[in-house]
Amino acid sequence: MKKLLALIILLSTSSLLFGQMKFGVGIHGSIDVPTGTSLTNDIFDSNHYDVALLEGVGFDFSIAAMLIQADLKGFGVELELGYAHNEIGWEYSKKDLEMKGKMTYSSFDIPLLLGYTFAKGNFRVTPQIGPYISLPIGSLDLDVERIVNEDELVTNSSIAYDWDITSRALFGCLGGVNIGYKVGRGLINFDARFMSDFSHLKVNHHDKDGVSVLTRRKTTFGISYLFFF
Repeated sequence: MKKLLALIILLSTSSLLFGQMKFGVGIHGSIDVPTGTSLTNDIFDSNHYDVALLEGVGFDFSIAAMLIQADLKGFGVELELGYAHNEIGWEYSKKDLEMKGKMTYSSFDIPLLLGYTFAKGNFRVTPQIGPYISLPIGSLDLDVERIVNEDELVTNSSIAYDWDITSRALFGCLGGVNIGYKVGRGLINFDARFMSDFSHLKVNHHDKDGVSVLTRRKTTFGISYLFFF
């Protein structure tokens, strides 16, 4: 009898809670810089190669769905389905030889974010955190865009290499803060986020499968709009 009563109370509470929830859909877009991205020694000698933050700027866009408590405040969960253009600038320096370039690849990124929204009038502040899965697409493109030898410019035109990506899926964690404003039944958000893969991106390199290239980490700055029903 006690178990039945507890089950009834649980179901009643759940029904009441979800009855007070709002469901929203919208779009999200952002630009990013590869802060914290690291190159692996399997291909890049750490004594001479490094990530060049100002040489690579990526972007992403996604569709988003959110479930949040009434009045668009309190606990909420958000799911995003997005496309990302990942761009990592790199630089090489050894004695009198210097090189710069970019590595780029595409991925489908799918984060599931938990957050709590603090409200003051129409303003909203929402810390969020959660896991994501990233599905790389196609190949990793490496471009050599500038070579300087003994202070003389050797080339300022791009030399491109393509490496097939062997990683099927990468997992990671994303955290950030949204600052939003409620407009009617919609919510406009500006956000800053940091995301980090847990494992290396791997490619085919010199007929070897599964060679580690880099571990992606990046800071993103975005804007989104969600409409609630």
